[in-house]
Amino acid sequence: MPSFLIVDDHSVVRAGIKLIIKQHFTESHIEEAENEKQAIELLRNHPFDLILMDLNMPDSDPNRLIQYITSNHPKTSIIVLTMNDENVYARRLFKLGIKGFLHKSSENDEILKAIEHALMKRVYMSENLKQVLAESLFTGGTDNPFDNLSDREFQVAKELLTGKSITEIADSLSIHSSTVSTYKGKVFEKLKIPNNNLVELMTIARQYKII
Repeated sequence: MPSFLIVDDHSVVRAGIKLIIKQHFTESHIEEAENEKQAIELLRNHPFDLILMDLNMPDSDPNRLIQYITSNHPKTSIIVLTMNDENVYARRLFKLGIKGFLHKSSENDEILKAIEHALMKRVYMSENLKQVLAESLFTGGTDNPFDNLSDREFQVAKELLTGKSITEIADSLSIHSSTVSTYKGKVFEKLKIPNNNLVELMTIARQYKII
């Protein structure tokens, strides 16, 4: 009997995913969590075959949660089901070890197909993402400058785009303020933005659908 954990801060979304799973996997165990802390507590007490999780949840760091799962529960597969653009986020998250990346507007059949792949420890990608990755192989990379940022630099960039201060980002990511400042400097350097210009950062972020 497959065991699932749905991690999303919206109860209606969790209910919808649960219904899709139950219709196909009638004999299954399903737990729900609305943030990172609840997910980790459940993981400590119960093994799961598959976790379906969002990226945008209060008091949660999706990268940290994914890294926790892959390090401490390597037999558990992960599918990200989110409103975020796969062209921006999927490549980075696949490197962290997820098995699938889906937009919340995906049809039920595609969600089920991704679930079946993940339960068999196989990777599932949409046709669009396959095309994007194939093109990047031929061109030798991507034209998205945010792909040049490390995972932590990308996290700091996203936090800066929400208007958070250095101290607030440090608290959010559980790192020192001086470390955040270092990452912030690297973000602007790699994106070639002079004078730590936040307005220009937001302009580039909109151009590449980061926000």
